[in-house]
Amino acid sequence: MKSKIYLIAFLAILFSCTGENQKGATVEISGTMKQNEIAGETTDATVVNIKDIFLLLPDDAFPEAISLTNRELLLNNIGEDKAYDISSTPIDVCDVKNGYLSLTGMQFGWEMCYWNLKDGRKLVAINNGTESGSEIRTFFYQNGKLAEDPNYRLGGNQNYKLTDFINVSQLSADTRKFAEKQFAKGDYAIYYKLPQTGTSIKVSIDAYQLMDYDEAREIPYEAIKEVTLKWNNEKWER
Repeated sequence: MKSKIYLIAFLAILFSCTGENQKGATVEISGTMKQNEIAGETTDATVVNIKDIFLLLPDDAFPEAISLTNRELLLNNIGEDKAYDISSTPIDVCDVKNGYLSLTGMQFGWEMCYWNLKDGRKLVAINNGTESGSEIRTFFYQNGKLAEDPNYRLGGNQNYKLTDFINVSQLSADTRKFAEKQFAKGDYAIYYKLPQTGTSIKVSIDAYQLMDYDEAREIPYEAIKEVTLKWNNEKWER
């Protein structure tokens, strides 16, 4: 009789432990699947994550070239002071759950993220900020390989107007006239902000550059706007 009781107790404990392990695995997997659910992908998101893609990028994808060996070291030293001994641009954010990674140590920033495609591929974008605007490079990930597509236009083909970025009703007549002239000439820089959460891209301009750094014609902060480019059915919409 005692043997049966001990056996039943042992099986109950074993079942309980197994259930906890399965629960933990489910939580871990469901976290990495968040971006897949947003994009409508149903494949297993645990096959590859943002760290894997970071290691697949070419050395020249960074503001200062970072070798594969050093990238592996950076991933193991996120947020640590010694990361600066590895690279002058160490990792600032590594959000595996949302498929986003950024570097620090530069004036205009560097970031990368990906969007899951219905055919199982991933659209990968890197955004390197410079004084003259964002430098965007796009890649497609599939079956362990990353291939750059220089012809892909992140955000689609957009015809921007000054009013997309500036509420001109808040400008003086002189400032508005000058801003319209500058914008028509293309004397401005466009900056992208890749999504850490969600799938939309934010686009803005450098209003100070637009006004040729003239403080007399400075555009008020309240008048500056962003354009949101939404990812809908694998197309970019405003």
